Amino acid sequence: MVDGDKLGDVGFQKLGTPYSEMDCQAFVEWCLRQCGMNKDLAGSNAWFREVYKNGVIMTPEECVKELGTVPKGAFLFILEHDGKEPEKYKPDGLGNASHIGICTQPRGEGAIHSSASRGCVAESKFKNKTINGGWNRVGLWNQVAYDYGGGGYTPAPEPDPEPAPEPEPEPIPEPVTAYVTSENGKPVNTRKGPGKNYAQSLAGKLEVGTEVEILERRGEWDQIRVRQNGVNRVCWMMDHYLQAEEPDPVPADPLYTVIIEHLQKNRAEMIIGAYGGTMKKEGD
Repeated sequence: MVDGDKLGDVGFQKLGTPYSEMDCQAFVEWCLRQCGMNKDLAGSNAWFREVYKNGVIMTPEECVKELGTVPKGAFLFILEHDGKEPEKYKPDGLGNASHIGICTQPRGEGAIHSSASRGCVAESKFKNKTINGGWNRVGLWNQVAYDYGGGGYTPAPEPDPEPAPEPEPEPIPEPVTAYVTSENGKPVNTRKGPGKNYAQSLAGKLEVGTEVEILERRGEWDQIRVRQNGVNRVCWMMDHYLQAEEPDPVPADPLYTVIIEHLQKNRAEMIIGAYGGTMKKEGD
């Protein structure tokens, strides 16, 4: 960002420099370099369009009405509609900005520029109004910070920053294969959500050894997918009921033989039936 006050003063170092060494565009760009800005364009018409696109162009009278003054460091242009602008600029209809200078007020006579008619860098009178045949446009570029005379230094707005690139979407993790397990070998309940307060899911209870896919982990609960009768069902199960290795098959319940002596038959049948066993007489 260039300081407008400094830009309005630095050109006085070049007063009297021959026009053949420094035309109006070269003079403005030299002043900008002294203020820390390197900007090289093709001429006064290029500068007029640069400010038009990235700032404000108005008449001196409009500038005074809007801001109270034409601020120091503002660009001054002579704009004509004579059709003499370079061919490449004619389609935009902005006209021929035949000359460029810098506002210096309240220092000096109000403007400084490299003048072809005077043959050198010179001062010109400029008092916040259009001069016949002279400065008739003010350019406030968004790369210059101006003091508008309101008691404080008001920088021009910074150009909008380039939008940050959108982050790459995170890849969806591949499902992890796991197997249902339990300490007592009994089927394990599934839930509709990650918590015991959720109802049982349509998958019901899963037998030990059932192969599932883990889709998501949330705390101590895993979202799983299980295929039942050709249908994929998604449900939730506590993480400690799932393991990476297929569990060994649950051994069948062992067969116990109980010998009951001196017991009436109906009494013996009742006791053995309660345990799911069968009764045989000795010798059978």
